[in-house]
Amino acid sequence: MLINTTTFIRNWRANRGRRAVSTIQLSLMAGMFVLVSVLVACEEPKDIGLAPPTAIGVLYTDTLTVKTSTILLDSVVTDRNSRLLVGQYTDPVFGKVVAKTFGQLYVEGGSFKTEGEIVYDSLRVLVGYSYVYGDTTRAQEILVHRLTEDLDSTKRYTNASSVAYATEPLAKIKLTPTAVGGAGYARLPDALGRELLELSKGSGIVQADFRKVFKGIAVVPGATNTTVFGFSNNMFVELYYHKSADTTKVLSIDFFTTAGLPSFSQVKVDRSGTKLAALSLTKSLTGADTGGEMFVQSAAGVTTKVNFPTIENLKKESGRIAINRAELSFFVKGSSPGGPVPSVMTLAQTDANNRLLYTPEVSTGTRLLHLLQTQSGTFQTANKWYYPQIVGYSSRQKTYTFDVTTYLQAILVGFQANNGLALLPATNTSLVTTSQTTGAPSFLAQPYLNNQLNGAILNAPMNAKLVVFYTYTP
Repeated sequence: MLINTTTFIRNWRANRGRRAVSTIQLSLMAGMFVLVSVLVACEEPKDIGLAPPTAIGVLYTDTLTVKTSTILLDSVVTDRNSRLLVGQYTDPVFGKVVAKTFGQLYVEGGSFKTEGEIVYDSLRVLVGYSYVYGDTTRAQEILVHRLTEDLDSTKRYTNASSVAYATEPLAKIKLTPTAVGGAGYARLPDALGRELLELSKGSGIVQADFRKVFKGIAVVPGATNTTVFGFSNNMFVELYYHKSADTTKVLSIDFFTTAGLPSFSQVKVDRSGTKLAALSLTKSLTGADTGGEMFVQSAAGVTTKVNFPTIENLKKESGRIAINRAELSFFVKGSSPGGPVPSVMTLAQTDANNRLLYTPEVSTGTRLLHLLQTQSGTFQTANKWYYPQIVGYSSRQKTYTFDVTTYLQAILVGFQANNGLALLPATNTSLVTTSQTTGAPSFLAQPYLNNQLNGAILNAPMNAKLVVFYTYTP
């Protein structure tokens, strides 16, 4: 196409002196010329008879090396997430996963006080789920235990964290998994119900004192489970009682998990017998280890990292380099039988040791992950991490495609190190919200990351491809 187009342009230049060209023909040719100039961006201006005062070259390349590897992140924060995981599933691709949830309960309204003579009725636990992963053909069982160890509100819990809980469960809940979600409940011991009701008498009890008496709950899967559930912080302990003088009116109060108090998912995986068996914090896997495939499963800490070892080669062109457009596409082979590929992904910057980079925001206590930014935000602005780029999965092309223009330009000018990017599935299309009253942005990446087991298998032998349009001037 390039040779044919150049020949057409040069023939037009040579013949324009030998024959007249009508106004209509000139207009048509001019239109074609503009179109061809855009399509053939690697042709330099001198080839079409233009002589700009400054020599400018607009070039295109898709031969820059994209190095991929499957890595295991050493810190997968699952604390105070929008979804809590409970269950187990033996995945032929990613291994056997067991997920447990630990959470502190919040007293409805922040305090609990009753007046007059009251009578205990019942205590039950209620859970609602909106996410399932694994085999959904069989009924499942989850067990609720009482914590025996305090949750630390100053700590950031990860998928490897654990908290002690009583051996005997308080209740067992039966759940029949469905794609649209559902709920289940079970009655809790009356002794516990009376204990909680007793706290309300006299001056009552506030949240700070309540958590000293009742440290929280652990929700764990039954031994024969084949499904992992996702609970959107819909875990309630409901206490029912009535006044002795009025037996017809039932009163109640809820104690529930909330993102405002410590709660997290522990996710353990046995990868024996899978292509990921050798994966560890100190050993990443290359294509040679996995038959060319790469893998992503965020809640388990598995992800694909990309590096651009030859990006500096662009500096070999004479003059200054400016990247006009750069796109990075990941090619998806499929998912595991447990569920479909993640619907949206983002990219996070890492250091040389495969740790995700972040900046602490002192005013909010938030960790601002260094996510790939959109073109609307820059690396120099005050809120420089408030423009995270989220891309959807293209089922037609089977790709995730990111705009990496700003990121690569920052590497070329020495603004940031070339340590690579890691794929992170998300469960929301926006990771930032803006206050309607103050207009201030809030970073919401943590609630919507590391809370799903849906994985992606990237194609072999080509997992990813980088396409760059760039300009250089002397």
